[in-house]
Amino acid sequence: MRENILKAIRLLLTGQFRRVWNEVHVRMYRAIWAGLWYAIMPLRRAGRPRPSGAFSRQTKYPVAFASPDHIAPKGTAVNNSTNKKFILFMDDKLRREFGPQTLRMMDLGCAGGQTVADFMTLGWQGVGLEGSDFSLKHRRANWARLADTHLFTCDITRPYQVKLDGQPVKFHLITAWEVMEHIATPDLPQVFGNIRDHLEPGGYFIASTTETSDLHEGLELHQTRWTNQEWRAFVAAHFPDLEFVDVGLKIYQFVRYNFLHPSFLLYRRQRME
Repeated sequence: MRENILKAIRLLLTGQFRRVWNEVHVRMYRAIWAGLWYAIMPLRRAGRPRPSGAFSRQTKYPVAFASPDHIAPKGTAVNNSTNKKFILFMDDKLRREFGPQTLRMMDLGCAGGQTVADFMTLGWQGVGLEGSDFSLKHRRANWARLADTHLFTCDITRPYQVKLDGQPVKFHLITAWEVMEHIATPDLPQVFGNIRDHLEPGGYFIASTTETSDLHEGLELHQTRWTNQEWRAFVAAHFPDLEFVDVGLKIYQFVRYNFLHPSFLLYRRQRME
């Protein structure tokens, strides 16, 4: 709290009034939806079957040992992001598109796992993958109760397979909040290949990115600082079966975002004819 107040004062002193208003507005907006969540969530959850089955993660690379985020943990050590508006919006949207079946979601770079936990509260089957083992070792946030059942460590730049009851599983929604810029550029084809292979036809991949630098303990955590246009050009060239879509959300309705350089990757896997 003290750090946020000092930051606001610095911004005001440099004339960045709009930025301060944006931050204040977002905090008020999220607080309102956090309250509405407790009224809406039980109504959404009522009548939905209790999900069954056991998830597992198969990989030869359970931890991203070479990643700067593992060597010098920052976001993975403190973040536990969610946005109740996003959770409720995507729950409504995908239930209309896929029908009353049990929906599945996966969050890449899940940190504390709150996005996964919130979808599970609505009756979804949820999985989170995190490259660093910091949260696992410290049993922080949702890892205390969901470790190795819904939250797994995994190097997402290497081949992996998520399974449900021992069988490969696909997801209706995959998210990655300010994660993709942490990936070294040569590793992006494998990362996107893993995403596509885990997406249901008609399923969505939604991510936020930033083109800014992030130095921590002498290491640059943001290894691919692309503009949104560069991200879209990469996906169009290498993964044409992922089509860009507009899901109808405003900047502050996503889980994470950068107001100064807003960039979202919004894709749907094409359905087979």
